[in-house]
Amino acid sequence: MANATKLRWTAALTGAALLLTVGYAALRLGNAPAAAAGAPTEPDAERPGARIEVHAPPGLEETLAAAAAVAEDTPEGQLVLAAREGRVERVRELLAQGIPPDAPESRNGHRALHQAAEAGQREVVEFLLDHGADGSGRDGSGYTPLMWAAHAASVEVGRSLLDAGAEVNEGSDTGETALTQLVGGSFGRQLRGSAAGAPGTEAELAFARMLFDRGADPNLYSENGSPLKLLAVTQNIALLELFVEHGARTDGDPELAMLGMMPGPIGQALQAAAGAPPTEPEPANETR
Repeated sequence: MANATKLRWTAALTGAALLLTVGYAALRLGNAPAAAAGAPTEPDAERPGARIEVHAPPGLEETLAAAAAVAEDTPEGQLVLAAREGRVERVRELLAQGIPPDAPESRNGHRALHQAAEAGQREVVEFLLDHGADGSGRDGSGYTPLMWAAHAASVEVGRSLLDAGAEVNEGSDTGETALTQLVGGSFGRQLRGSAAGAPGTEAELAFARMLFDRGADPNLYSENGSPLKLLAVTQNIALLELFVEHGARTDGDPELAMLGMMPGPIGQALQAAAGAPPTEPEPANETR
């Protein structure tokens, strides 16, 4: 579903959710009674933080369906669909007919490698790479195959792309990277209520660790801001703590500073990020 529309809706929802969270946190902190002298206090780690719920906007499924649409009556569209569905023999046939592996279809600018990456079709991804597909090329949305593998938390596909030379910190024109797409994909699964893709799943954490092992920089922000903000708003504690562990910083963001005042693990993680010194990303792990 490689279309810019698919991801941009997250920005507006994130902003609204963040305002709710900040307001609720401020209310809690502003109205909290002062502790009596000598009275025991509840440890921050055991005090609940602000809780919010996020819901998909009306028409989301229709928007995603339109973004996923392919010009099926064209050879390029047929290649994209075959790649998305994991039909490697059909992909082979179409390439043999002379369809370039990176040819975009005409409706949304989808490309076969990107669609296979998002769909987790590792066999097709490796086949396309072996037959000349550009592992760092941009699709109609301006994203690379690695960004779409990250968006879907497709760990094995991501590893294949990295092993083929995909740049871990490659950015789109709006500053999106594989890391920001991993966070956006997690938020999308939460909105759609996918229990198998709930925040902090092992696949998301494994993908993040793989990116960090290859030198991903958690302080490369997109036009939507720091991924820490989205992780804090959606209560994605496990992924937030992993980002902070690998050097993510709040860089004086006032909204993150407010969220850092919340009791509980999210506030603690953001406080640690506020005090973290600037760090260089770890060198890429060349072990294959």
